[in-house]
Amino acid sequence: MMNRASTHFRRAVLLSTALISGLLAVSGVQAVAAAGYQLTLRMIDRNGAVATASSRATFDVIGLSDGGRVRDVPAGTTLRLPADRYALVGSLITPRPGLDPSMAAMAHPELNLTRDTTVTLDTRQTAKVTANVDQPEVTGGSSLVEMGVRVGADRTQSVVFPFEQRFQEMFAGTLPGTSSTAFYFGASHRLEQPRLELFGEQPKRFPVPVAAVGAPLPVGSWTPALAFGGAGRQEDLAGVEVRDRLVVLELPSDTTLETLAERVATVHEHGGAMVAAWLRPADAVRQGTELSGQPGSRIAAAATAGKPSGQLTGSKAAEALVLPTLQIGGANAERFAASARAGGSTATVSARQEIRDAYELSFPATGRVPAQLEHSVRKSELAAVTMAFHGYSAESPPQMHAIHRVAGVRLGMSRLGYGTPGLVRAERQEYYTPGTWAFLNALVSQTPSVGGDLRGEELFAAGKSYRLAWNGAVTGPGFRGKRDYPADKPWAGRATQEIDISIPLFSDGAGHTGTADLDAPGDRGSTALYREGRLFGSQATPGRAVFVAPSEEAGYRLTTEAERDEPWAPLSTKVSAEWTFRSGYVQGPSRALPLLEVRYTPAVDLANSAPGGGSFTVPVTVSRQDGPAAITGLQVEASYDGGITWRAAKVSGQGGRYNAELHHPATGSVSLRAKAADADGNTTIQSITHAYRLR
Repeated sequence: MMNRASTHFRRAVLLSTALISGLLAVSGVQAVAAAGYQLTLRMIDRNGAVATASSRATFDVIGLSDGGRVRDVPAGTTLRLPADRYALVGSLITPRPGLDPSMAAMAHPELNLTRDTTVTLDTRQTAKVTANVDQPEVTGGSSLVEMGVRVGADRTQSVVFPFEQRFQEMFAGTLPGTSSTAFYFGASHRLEQPRLELFGEQPKRFPVPVAAVGAPLPVGSWTPALAFGGAGRQEDLAGVEVRDRLVVLELPSDTTLETLAERVATVHEHGGAMVAAWLRPADAVRQGTELSGQPGSRIAAAATAGKPSGQLTGSKAAEALVLPTLQIGGANAERFAASARAGGSTATVSARQEIRDAYELSFPATGRVPAQLEHSVRKSELAAVTMAFHGYSAESPPQMHAIHRVAGVRLGMSRLGYGTPGLVRAERQEYYTPGTWAFLNALVSQTPSVGGDLRGEELFAAGKSYRLAWNGAVTGPGFRGKRDYPADKPWAGRATQEIDISIPLFSDGAGHTGTADLDAPGDRGSTALYREGRLFGSQATPGRAVFVAPSEEAGYRLTTEAERDEPWAPLSTKVSAEWTFRSGYVQGPSRALPLLEVRYTPAVDLANSAPGGGSFTVPVTVSRQDGPAAITGLQVEASYDGGITWRAAKVSGQGGRYNAELHHPATGSVSLRAKAADADGNTTIQSITHAYRLR
């Protein structure tokens, strides 16, 4: 099935939080204050035509002083703005007869408005945005252009433009002679061999945007003859030879699943083998009228016209449809339908298993848009990353999101929430642009819940190989990195008198952090804080609490436990931990508490199982959240009956790195309990029930 990003060619606007002084941030013509200067916004499309107020051409105006923003101002509009510095981002659609329209995005990175001004963005001065790799079969995927500005030290405003380079042309540029230190640009490409491809074969082979409706197609390749079935009613199919053919149906854009299922059933009655449904866009949409709820809707309306929407997918569609069914879109869908209508033509349909090679490419820039935006990349220039997916199930598969972090800016397709399907108990080779990447591994079945989410950050170098294991045993408390929100706060920290606790109790064996889902009934537990031996406060939330403590330094004991009852989480069903430490008033930013972390990394397979019936060595590391520590002791115990009875393990090692020698029974699971201490008097006791399986 096509990635969501490849089924939508829409313009999205992110991270808007303020108003430009004197303006109301609403779409269309803006209400403005009387004072200030006139700013006239003009745009020229790639054919040389001047865009008017009725054209599919808009500007975003962003105040560089305060981050305020005016959205979707039609080209040809005159605004009155206060004297200030502004960034302008314009975009438009240029029609291409017989092809999907091209999009162009162009920026004036910094305009110092001190008098009445006219700005004209001539998109003929933009460059084409493409990327390819030295793996010829990698032709599919999704791309994203992003233009934005930094406002202050930690805030950005950006405009993003998704597209699929197989079918759409994207151009980008800056107004010649302009630049700004606040401006940034990103071209991101997520490339892979398409999981599903459709080609028309007459008169010359051409690709068609396609998505599977309902269940994915069986793996294989077919070259069926085409038939045109009109709207798929009995009268449309009368006298049409459809037996054993791929039948193309032309349906209204608002066709429901129920109607589609009826028409597919009719094709089935007549002996058709497969259906390609073209939901022809309405004329109003083709003219660029607004789509409710879609930012940048003038662009979105034109660009999404005829693209496979993906809204007919899912288990309900799979149950309703009696034939393999495709949804087609774009200009080539019209061409495909015409080929079927003419008769005597064929198509090629190819469906593949999970793709094992994928590319995440990112080409950032600051100041202005680079002149060269076409990139040909060799594997040797990238970081080769083996992604290993432990556990999971077909009912709850993972979905990977990757963000390229560059100088405080976040770039990549995942900025729009578009992830790539992960694998179930399997590995995949991926290639990344060198640099720092932040990852989110989410469970598809849990969206938008955070249950099962794992996060991590990696620094990749060109030509180097890496292996990232996700959801590998043992899952337990971990303090790697810092919180995403609030940014750069420690997982457990203190600022002034506030002790703020947000402990990732379900971090995987590699240290990717995972917190309990406080809103899900499957995750339950509590967190308590004791001061000088007395209960100071407690909250009925696993791993999460905030306490206001006296300023005087004192000895504390923090306890937390979580029980997870979810079908997608058969391991680490109960996690408990306690820490002792000293803490007092902290001046300035939040300071990490000296909490100890015990991490196990047994050699488990992709099912999170280890060999049973013999001796087994479990590597154990002990570290501290706030930095290096002198670890003075570690004890490890194992249980093979779910934590009812415990057996001491022989522990060897020093300096925070140890080996625990266990004796596994033939089958079942292993639970683990550890006690650790450091030279500063900090201690921890951690227990994990059903840490890994035995096979």
